[in-house]
Amino acid sequence: MKPLTGFELLRPPTLVGALEMMSTLDDAMPIAGGTDVVPAFRDLGPKPVHLIDLGLIEELNGIEEEDDKILIGPTTTHSQILTSKLVEEAAPALHDAARWIGSVQIRNRGTVGGNLCNASPAADSAPPLLVHGAEAHICSLEEGHWIQLQELFKGPKMTVLEKNEILGGIRFPWVKGAGSSFQRIGRRKGFTLSVVNAAVYAERDGDRLREVRIALGSVAPTPIRAPAVENKIRGMRMSEDLIEEAATASIAVVKPIDDVRGTAEYRRDMVGVLVKRAMREAWRRAGGEL
Repeated sequence: MKPLTGFELLRPPTLVGALEMMSTLDDAMPIAGGTDVVPAFRDLGPKPVHLIDLGLIEELNGIEEEDDKILIGPTTTHSQILTSKLVEEAAPALHDAARWIGSVQIRNRGTVGGNLCNASPAADSAPPLLVHGAEAHICSLEEGHWIQLQELFKGPKMTVLEKNEILGGIRFPWVKGAGSSFQRIGRRKGFTLSVVNAAVYAERDGDRLREVRIALGSVAPTPIRAPAVENKIRGMRMSEDLIEEAATASIAVVKPIDDVRGTAEYRRDMVGVLVKRAMREAWRRAGGEL
């Protein structure tokens, strides 16, 4: 294989150093695991002259609990997510998603921040984080601020990050007793983008849905929440009829396209299937029965 040329790889040991490079260097791009950027490098068009590798910055890696919130660094790998007991307990949907991402090699190298900032509509880590109410920390030399994760996505392969900004972290509340589930359909297990994916978050109040959130991927220009569906079923008694109602309503809010991985019609049908599966599993994980 021909080596990649025409760029300089820089590896700052601190976040400030990385932000200074992003602010002062022309045609700079941050990378974490590089599993999305490197394979596509030959197809990027005008290529970045400087690749800023964030892998040496310790403060950008890891998973921890703080004030009933889970904080995840952007360079945390999918393997770290998959082996984290904290994530498994606090956000089972995210733990589910990590199991589906790529091969062992990809999971060992690829990162949650890279998966989000690549901004694929099919990103498997996005729906689980969306249903858990995640926020993204946007860093620059001037200031840092938190935004709702949904606001990070601007379009296919586009985020709101400016040239001098880096995704500095992800956080979401840990609600004890809540349940969540991630479901996907791909052309084969792993190694491929989802044809469609879905995540559901549920909190119980007896036999009722005290809180419910639904997110979908590969059915719109960005990963999306389904607030109209959530509002329709929130507070209702959980039942198979309610699950059917949520699935039907979810189909109505998506706008999929035809592509090489699947047709729009197939994606619509599978939205209903996956929402049903995810609702049942999230409810079960919240301690409910049907």
